[in-house]
Amino acid sequence: MKYKPYLGLWASRPRSWSWRPAISGLVVAAVARGTRAFPKTTLLSIAMLLVVSPSAVLCQKITKEKLTSEGKKRSFYLYVPPNVKPESPVPLLVLLHGSNHVGLSLAEKWKELANKEGFIMAAPDSIDSAVWNIPADGPVFMRDLVQELKSKYPINSRKVYLFGHSGGAVFALLMALYESEYFASVAVHAGALDSASIRLIKIAKRKTPIHIQVGNRDPFFPVSIVRETRKALTADGFPVELRELPNHDHWYYDLAPKINLTAWDFLKGHELPNDPSFEEHNFKKETQASKDSKASATHYNRGTEHLQAREIEKAIIEFSRAIELDPRQPDAYNNRGVAYMDQKNYDAAIADFTRSIELKPTVGAYRNRADIYLTLKKWSEAIAAYSEAINLEPSVQSYLNRGLAYVQIGKEESGLADYNRAIQSYPRYARTYLLRGLLALKNGQDESAQKDFDTGFKLDPQLHGEFDPIISQIKASRGIN
Repeated sequence: MKYKPYLGLWASRPRSWSWRPAISGLVVAAVARGTRAFPKTTLLSIAMLLVVSPSAVLCQKITKEKLTSEGKKRSFYLYVPPNVKPESPVPLLVLLHGSNHVGLSLAEKWKELANKEGFIMAAPDSIDSAVWNIPADGPVFMRDLVQELKSKYPINSRKVYLFGHSGGAVFALLMALYESEYFASVAVHAGALDSASIRLIKIAKRKTPIHIQVGNRDPFFPVSIVRETRKALTADGFPVELRELPNHDHWYYDLAPKINLTAWDFLKGHELPNDPSFEEHNFKKETQASKDSKASATHYNRGTEHLQAREIEKAIIEFSRAIELDPRQPDAYNNRGVAYMDQKNYDAAIADFTRSIELKPTVGAYRNRADIYLTLKKWSEAIAAYSEAINLEPSVQSYLNRGLAYVQIGKEESGLADYNRAIQSYPRYARTYLLRGLLALKNGQDESAQKDFDTGFKLDPQLHGEFDPIISQIKASRGIN
């Protein structure tokens, strides 16, 4: 089964309302050259250092390593801080990269904290960089990696942790279920369990402590979906912490120091109560239903790739095939709806968003449907759909567009209230000020209007081209030069 972060639920906007460890070569060469490179006493010192403290020499930088798991050669990136001593076992952190990345992308972001906190870290590559795959990438490969490192380094077996981002986050959550007595705790950034994976919660023998961080503007893993994951886990007794990061999207790397510190503070507070126990799973026994579900996921992922590449016809074909194999996939309906939106096939898009909502009400499906109604100038239907989205997850986009619809039907007080809520939700979004300013200008509140225009254009000067003609038109209608 492949796990890939599904396409952002709001990937397409109606155009009329768019927002825009080996000895270093130097030492080896020097030893080979003998006294011409170093005095004998220095060579003796190097030899003693290699015998007494291999970690201090071998792994003061991130190194790319190999191991064989299930007959396949696998790569991983390793970092062992220089202060790690053979007599003092330390924690191990396994890092799971995001889709279309490699382990080094996370290892580089964790090295400084590993030095400070004194833990070993390993960042494996998935077989296919685009996805983490069960069973190809785990659980067996995860165990083999940990056991390989435990045979060489002083690792505390009860303090082996997982951290994952995006596709790696989804995989880490699954490992928390499949191997709950092997990993002490799990922390992720931008990840959630889909409806099929949530059914796996019952297989966990231990309630793995889990920490999730997600941006409240993440288009791949919306907060509402992540909350559903937390709700399902906590209902089954899992201790789950969820931190929603304000004004943050899916991009991990710029905020990595803050995200990593928060994750590590959670992880290091947990330890297995007993020695680790690895659970063997037979993934070869598949029912026809599970085979269909797996095939459906493959078509769904292909559809997502086509949609991201704006190959719309191919995306619709793949999403349709996914739905044929598994007709209870709300995300497949939603993303096919997005593709239909791009083609301006609004009836088909509305039907898909409606079916997605019937299967699993999400803010994305409601908002996508509302965007179509807004494009079609079906103001009341747009207001109702945005209201459902706001009930699930208030957001600047939903408030702003609902306010716009209110204004169109003459309910200016309701529209103004929504503009104000949008500004309170995200005070650096220029378009909201400009729309509020237009409303004020229309109603003769020139001083308030000018204040909003100044703020909006200061935040985004490029909006002059869009809004200046409208401002001039309103002024002309009022006889103002």
